[in-house]
Amino acid sequence: MITTLLAAISLSATNAVPVAFAYGIGSAFIPVLNAEVFVAAAVAAMRHAWWWPVIALALGQTLGKCLMFLGARRGAIWFQGRERRREGPAEPGPWRTRIALWSRLMLELLDRPVQGFAVVLLAASVGIPPLAVVSVVAGTRKLPFPIFLLACAIGRVGRFMTIAWPVAAALT
Repeated sequence: MITTLLAAISLSATNAVPVAFAYGIGSAFIPVLNAEVFVAAAVAAMRHAWWWPVIALALGQTLGKCLMFLGARRGAIWFQGRERRREGPAEPGPWRTRIALWSRLMLELLDRPVQGFAVVLLAASVGIPPLAVVSVVAGTRKLPFPIFLLACAIGRVGRFMTIAWPVAAALT
């Protein structure tokens, strides 16, 4: 069934951009839809105008990550109104202490616009920390949405262009 679906959706000059945009949105939510593989396939299918589907894919993924950000922001507001039961603190071991330290540092960075921009840009371009996690966590923090949107778009376009360019050079 999947092979027939993939055969029915072949990339051409007329459908490459909408298919790439839709695939980008899907890959933002479904980890097994690998966007990097789609970049290589789009470059191979559209050797002379490969940048359009690559940009569309990046913008689709940015839209998906923004939906995650906004969903987390709305959920964080809802969750703050609810009361939570807390259990006693767990035994702090060395790994738990390190993870807690890095978590606090990351949360503090996402509360500041300039540092938050850098964290999102790093996640969107390099993938460390994972962009899906950063999208959700940034939505729960004080990072302004326009800053998240800009950093995510720049990072995704840069990442996918960096992948696409050597593939295009090798095919021409």
